Formats: sequence, C-alpha cells, structure tokens
Amino acid sequence: MHITLIRSGGFIPVTKKAETDVSWTDAELQALLTKIEADDEPGNRRDATSYELETNAGTCSIDIDKVPAQYAGVFNELKNNLKIVK
Repeated sequence: MHITLIRSGGFIPVTKKAETDVSWTDAELQALLTKIEADDEPGNRRDATSYELETNAGTCSIDIDKVPAQYAGVFNELKNNLKIVK
C-alpha cells in the first residue's frame, strides 16, 4: 500500500509531502485512521501545522501526536523526508 504524508500551514505556510510503501492491510489502516484522525478541521488554528494522510482509501486529516508506537517508525521516517511541494 502506498501512503503519502502531507504537512501544511505553519508560521510560514509551506506544503510538504513524503511518501512510502507499507505492508498494512485495509483493516489495519482503518484501525490506525480511527486512532489518529484529527479532532478539529485544518486551518482552525492560526499558524498551526496540520497533517493529512493520503492512502488508497482517500485523504484524512490526522493528529500526528496520536500515532501509536507500532507505527511511529514509519511516521518518523515520513516526517524526516518531507519535501516542499511546488
């Protein structure tokens, strides 16, 4: 499964993205999305950074701080490889 992490906003609004392939099942992905889905809409906080996870199931706003430990390595790698989107 191919996933893309998209980071937007911040003090200087810039959109960045990173992508990778994972071996998650659809059920595993749905369970993960349920845990990390953002509570508020992106853009409701001034100068805030927001994250979205794009998968074959669509795009979902996520709270990066809610990522369970078993997925932390994947998300840390994605965050470390974020590149500016032109």
